[in-house]
Amino acid sequence: MRSGGQTSSPVRLAAALAAVLLTTTLSACEQEVDLEPPRARERASLTADQAQRTLDGLVGALDGRDRVAAAALATPRAEELLGDVADNARALRLDDLAMRYVDRAAPATADERERWGSDAVPVTVRLVYAYGGVDSGPAQVETRVGLVPEGGSARVAGFGGDGRTPLWLVERLRVVRTPGTLTVVAGRAGRYPRLTARALVQVRRVLPRWRGPLVVEVPRTRAELDAALDAPADRYDEIAGVTTTADGSTTRGAPVRVLLNPDVFAGLAPAGAQVVASHEAVHVATGSSFTAVPTWLLEGFADYVALDDAGVPVDRAAAQALRRIREDGPPDRLPTTADLDPTASGLGATYELAWLACRFLGERYGTPDLVRFYEEVAGGTPARTAFQEVLGTTQAAFVTAWRADLRRLARVAG
Repeated sequence: MRSGGQTSSPVRLAAALAAVLLTTTLSACEQEVDLEPPRARERASLTADQAQRTLDGLVGALDGRDRVAAAALATPRAEELLGDVADNARALRLDDLAMRYVDRAAPATADERERWGSDAVPVTVRLVYAYGGVDSGPAQVETRVGLVPEGGSARVAGFGGDGRTPLWLVERLRVVRTPGTLTVVAGRAGRYPRLTARALVQVRRVLPRWRGPLVVEVPRTRAELDAALDAPADRYDEIAGVTTTADGSTTRGAPVRVLLNPDVFAGLAPAGAQVVASHEAVHVATGSSFTAVPTWLLEGFADYVALDDAGVPVDRAAAQALRRIREDGPPDRLPTTADLDPTASGLGATYELAWLACRFLGERYGTPDLVRFYEEVAGGTPARTAFQEVLGTTQAAFVTAWRADLRRLARVAG
């Protein structure tokens, strides 16, 4: 699945904070003294210069791949994390690294106070970075950092919250490189490097000019996935993988990542896991983060390539779609973007319908013409026009023929 940037859930502390401030103001008036609100002294004690000095020191430690220097900038409870971040920087060969203080952020949540300590001040930081040897240009994201003022600078308490939080800032990673691939896993590497390497081979069967790079990241938890995507907590519950730019932009040249949902992957058999990995690799190979392709073609073509030699019978690969056709008849149109939204009902069957559409295109016109059709549409030609110019038919005629093919596959009368 392709995805752009997502809006994170807001921090709902405004009402509670307003109540605290109101209570404090009334008490001050009654006693005729100047009292400052709770935590105001603490927040005021962190200046922009202090924050930036700490961030500069952290960049220097990470550029030097110095675990000890990075840990020295942390609060006691974050020393291991900062050391792990330095190890990640070495394994990922972080390049073009920069951290710039932007502003103070919303007050710490209860979870952040528990993880960071009550003295941590959340700030927003503009982070620039690239994976050396893989990314052609840097990603630029705004992320949340907890800092504890100390003397003329501050100590780092942790990362995360509002904004995108790259996985390399969260915990120690396992990093596996091959020519053309980079697999980044929070936890045991397990089967993921094999899936990534196989996906590269699989995609090149249909798109032989593509050489990568393919970067796959696997968070340990769904919460880490949501943080990496800056997504609401329930948006990707049913989605096994997401292909997007590292910063959520659609700017050509932005680094592209495949992120796999650990909760969904845990229940996938080897064949299903490989299809998902190869599907997402197709999105990378076709530059789907930077093109406007109808969603049925985008997702259907990715499955067409991923299933090319998977050996999965159509009645298994499209079981949900065929069941829907037997119950309700074949659809009278191609799936829309809304039909394929991650939160749509019956999403599995609709994905299968998109695949069946591309499968039928491939069978009727051949894989080379299907690839040419996809590339024409990705280049900006409307799909209705490409049906005529590339395939010599109309979209309406194709849908009519496709519906007949669906009836045949589902063994239902026309």
